[in-house]
Amino acid sequence: MTKKYKLLFIKCITAAFILNGCSSSTKLVSENKDPFEKMNRNVFQFNKYVDQKIISPISNTYIKKIPAEIRSGVSNHLQWMDTPNTIINSALQTDMENTILASAKFLLNGLTLGFYDLDKGETVIKKRDFGSTLAKLNVAEGPFLIVPFIGPKTTRDLTGTILDRQNMATLSSDSIDDLNLAEIPINIIDKRGKMSNTIDNIYFSADPYIKIRSFYLQNRRNEIYSKQYIENKNNNLDAEFEKLLD
Repeated sequence: MTKKYKLLFIKCITAAFILNGCSSSTKLVSENKDPFEKMNRNVFQFNKYVDQKIISPISNTYIKKIPAEIRSGVSNHLQWMDTPNTIINSALQTDMENTILASAKFLLNGLTLGFYDLDKGETVIKKRDFGSTLAKLNVAEGPFLIVPFIGPKTTRDLTGTILDRQNMATLSSDSIDDLNLAEIPINIIDKRGKMSNTIDNIYFSADPYIKIRSFYLQNRRNEIYSKQYIENKNNNLDAEFEKLLD
């Protein structure tokens, strides 16, 4: 094992066990689903303004001017660039089937730098990140946050996002780091285009903040947890939607 990989492994495991050890003390905090609601609402309004004035117009132009085949290739490439995170976290979660499948697909599509899916979608891999790894270690979700320019996160997922980016920086070369940095705005525009209808529906709802919070938490839990856990955890969120309709 090289020094670089040893450092990555130590960082992942150390962070996981520190946060796992804190999970019992943060459990009560996580039950208070939104202790930072006032701050979150202000950040949400800021993000919404940036989205409507800058990101959405650029995304709409991107969709109108760029052919669908090219946009599909860009999306494939961005997903391919993120696959190493899935490989690392699948291994940390001891999901060896997903680790092997993700590794094989990453190597195969590396022949086209991910712009074309040579597998033609036949191999389905589950996207994994360090936030889901922390969840598997029973680290509490923590409070809900709206992060400037990034959007909705839980404190656990925000920690996972930071660690994923650090891990990729540790593994990759300077040229790959520069490419990742350059592709951040492209990724934002690409995702905005894919979620255009969903985001617009959220903006037109009675309380966009509550709706985006519920939308994020339900979808995130669906990615990570069992069906029974999801149903129990989402009962309160469903009640919030009903209140909006009253």
